[in-house]
Amino acid sequence: MSDTATRHIHLGYMYWVNGTHWGGWRQPEAPKDGAFDYEYALRAAKTVERAKFDFFFLGDTLPGDLVQEQWITTHNTGRLEPFTLGSQLALGTTKIGIVVTAHPTYYDPYILARMSASLDHLSGGRFAWNVVLGANDVAARNFSLPDLGGETRYERADEFIEIVKRLWDSVEEGAYIQDKEAGTFIDNSKFHRLGWKGKHFSVDGTLPLLRPPQGHPPLLYAGASELSRQLTSKWCDVNFTGPKSINDSAAFNADVRARAAALGRDPDEVLFLPGITPIVADSREAAIGIYDRLNASLPLDEDPVTGGHDLDYWRNLAANPRSGGPLKYGSRNLGIVSARIGADLTPLGLDGEVGAAFAATFNSEGERLLAQIAQRTDRTPGGTQPLRARDLLYSAIIDGFPIINGTAEQVADFLEEWFESGAADGFNIQSPYLWSQLDRFVDEVVPILQRRGLHRTEYETRTFREHLGLSKPRSYYGPGGIDEQRAALGSSDAQ
Repeated sequence: MSDTATRHIHLGYMYWVNGTHWGGWRQPEAPKDGAFDYEYALRAAKTVERAKFDFFFLGDTLPGDLVQEQWITTHNTGRLEPFTLGSQLALGTTKIGIVVTAHPTYYDPYILARMSASLDHLSGGRFAWNVVLGANDVAARNFSLPDLGGETRYERADEFIEIVKRLWDSVEEGAYIQDKEAGTFIDNSKFHRLGWKGKHFSVDGTLPLLRPPQGHPPLLYAGASELSRQLTSKWCDVNFTGPKSINDSAAFNADVRARAAALGRDPDEVLFLPGITPIVADSREAAIGIYDRLNASLPLDEDPVTGGHDLDYWRNLAANPRSGGPLKYGSRNLGIVSARIGADLTPLGLDGEVGAAFAATFNSEGERLLAQIAQRTDRTPGGTQPLRARDLLYSAIIDGFPIINGTAEQVADFLEEWFESGAADGFNIQSPYLWSQLDRFVDEVVPILQRRGLHRTEYETRTFREHLGLSKPRSYYGPGGIDEQRAALGSSDAQ
């Protein structure tokens, strides 16, 4: 691996109270309390600020059925409102960026613009907005809304984001002249009314505060669908989707950047920080042991082999487009995995070995799971490290962002390889559980990256945008603004 780099790895930390592995909270060393404790969150934020991370990420969802959520992602059953917590964390930290998650479907653009601009001012330019568009009919009913799934939510978000950005710009810098002799408090020419009347929103006025210190605070987003690529390329500064391989990630990045360039954006100002869960130990074998222990803590169906149904039932379920993704409770058994991979695992039971000849009958989904297991555990069909049916089930349950098991040096090698290949500009780090894994990454992996010249040793910038190396965007209004440039181009799409 190289010793120097012309640019550094951007690091963010995804804060989940119980860690990101669904079995993490059950580990003996994992803390039980903290979801509603400011000092708990502040400890995590200060830990990664000490390691000079770019940002601290407050993820959020709007769960509907908390009883069911406990079987999926336990952190969704109890967490503080992110703007409130983010404001407190801004007071308890000095340099690190604060990412707050907000769903356009469940906010009003004027309220979100005001809250986010206020937090950017109060934090000294360290705020960023994570845009999420997940659909949940149960959560929607808490807001007197239908389930806004499908393309409608993207169309609505597109209009929402432009309104928010225009509101951020609605009061120019230098607008509050406060001329005591003349008795003039504001410069009227620097205030702009939106007069917006769109398909989904009608917003007339002006935001009652100066343009945020960053101009437009960064927008983050995770999604790889066609509509997600369009949204990222048009509006977002950071995507943290996390394709499964270097090649897939590089191809995804190139596609989104080409779309951004076609819209008049600088493609180099769209950054890609895939999520990754590192498990750090004194040896790779010990890290794999922790990984196995976490997986053994996953709640399985009462019947983890057939789930109480025959294979035809699971084949019909797997054929439903809405049944993809990580396995939820009620579908955590070998039957559903068998239907997905095109080969019947149920006769093996959880502990049966998967032989090479049997694995050769797997479809492409099965081959993907086998490759994932090999990368994480070195287990292969018929190999020296035998692969068992339960490995396939576990992998299907926690399928998602990359997991790397190894020593601090091996984790650093993995990050450097993705970074140097152009597959990532950095990473959104996720601890499988707290606190030991977070501490080991900060105290063991980060110093290796610093010695290689891949990560900053001190903050040399002030705002979140500056941490990311992003320029301050033009305003929509005034000479040389976005609206004037659009008019000159005769296009409503140029940014």
